[in-house]
Amino acid sequence: DTADVADAAAADSVLPDGSILDEDTRRRGVEMARAAWEMRKTADAWVARLAPQWPPHRQPGVDRAILRLSLWELTSGQTPPKVVIDEAVEMAKTFSTAQSPAFVNAVLDSVLKEVQQLTGKTP
Repeated sequence: DTADVADAAAADSVLPDGSILDEDTRRRGVEMARAAWEMRKTADAWVARLAPQWPPHRQPGVDRAILRLSLWELTSGQTPPKVVIDEAVEMAKTFSTAQSPAFVNAVLDSVLKEVQQLTGKTP
């Protein structure tokens, strides 16, 4: 499939041969990125509703990417919510602005509360 070849090429440009990631980890990362990308319009609308003063087009690109991936992870149910939020905040601390960790944390906490209300589940 052409998309799979393009995804593999993109992953290879970021994770060159000899990287410490095995093939399964690399494949899973590409799958997660693809799923988050496919859900981006929903994620962006959710963030825009929860943080109208900072809609996606005004956010640093790194924050937008972190939030998109984290929203997918929170709604996929594959990763414990606390882990998703903690990792997102750590990525924001490492790769984005000084205000980003608090922003990412606040948005994801709000998302988690809404998911819990809709599903009736708590972590």
